[in-house]
Amino acid sequence: MARTVAVLCIPHAEDVVGRARLAASKSLVRRLKKHPAVDEVAVATPDTRSWEGVGVEVVADPPTGWQFGVQLAKISGALEADRLLYFSAGSAVLLADDQLTQLIEAAPCAPPFAVLNNFFSTDFGLLVPPDGELFTGLVRDNPLGFRLWERGYRCYELPRTAGSQLDLDTPGELQVLACHPDLPVELEQALSEVPTEAARALVSTLTKIGAEVALVGRVGGVTLRQLEVNAACRVRLFSEERGMEAEGRDAAGRVRSFLGTYADCAGPGALVEAVCSLGDVIVWDTRVLMAQRRLWPPAEERFAADLLRPEGVTDPFLREFVSACSGAQVPMILGGHSLVSGGVLLAVDLAWRGGIDRPKRYLPLALPRQGSPDERKGNGK
Repeated sequence: MARTVAVLCIPHAEDVVGRARLAASKSLVRRLKKHPAVDEVAVATPDTRSWEGVGVEVVADPPTGWQFGVQLAKISGALEADRLLYFSAGSAVLLADDQLTQLIEAAPCAPPFAVLNNFFSTDFGLLVPPDGELFTGLVRDNPLGFRLWERGYRCYELPRTAGSQLDLDTPGELQVLACHPDLPVELEQALSEVPTEAARALVSTLTKIGAEVALVGRVGGVTLRQLEVNAACRVRLFSEERGMEAEGRDAAGRVRSFLGTYADCAGPGALVEAVCSLGDVIVWDTRVLMAQRRLWPPAEERFAADLLRPEGVTDPFLREFVSACSGAQVPMILGGHSLVSGGVLLAVDLAWRGGIDRPKRYLPLALPRQGSPDERKGNGK
């Protein structure tokens, strides 16, 4: 029998994102442990104390520093995995039970194959078999899909839903998640201090005819298609630099942003004013703007920016940008890629809950079968 092992990689952080990731990961671990097709669950983390008594294999990160590829190869080999389920911290928290089972039990073809949540920027997936050489040199999981494809794996994707795309990376998507009425208790507690006013404004605006939401950043076609079908409002889109992390363009200094160039010319305050004039709610993946300027402040400053707290930001450009956002006349939600993918998809799902009695904007009409050309010709006799 093939041995299926699930591995979660969970860094330690005391901030709001770290607490939410820990709570979400514990919720996922409980579901994985109950699944009859999962033989073992392991957690790779520097925070071993938080996992005492949970009943999983805990692998402490080495004191010399954690390397994604090295650790994943080491753990999957030590646990003798034939089928490896990999999850980043905070991923798959809203994955439906049927999708989780679909992932765990997937066998779409003969090995080697992989089933991923997102080929272009992977957060979790199933790898069969987990050849240790696959992970050589990988410093993060985003390019895992590209690596698998290069090594001859046949790659598949789960359907792109809020559950498969939401990954807890920034306070931006946490604000939308905190609006969810049916969260695990420990996750709800971890999100209790997250502001939700802007996220609730987004959810409400999605149901309003004549209103407009502006999306900025690495917005994909799947998100836009869901909005076209499910949003009553108009959507204005500025999509730039999709795949910049998976392809390493951010690290190489090759990110090019039109809005970033505008900010260089007019200043960050003028950029914010211009964007805010184009929507009733603004959802902004600010990492593109940061990457063009080769600006990557520590997590506490990035998250302060996401929470519209300029006093927590030291870089002059970013502080001016955040100050302008905090004083904007329209609600703004700032974050990273997951905000404008899984976060927006979740907002769409939440928009039509709670007793709204009108249908979605439109539904596809199934046309009657026309028959073959000869049949249609015969009908005319």
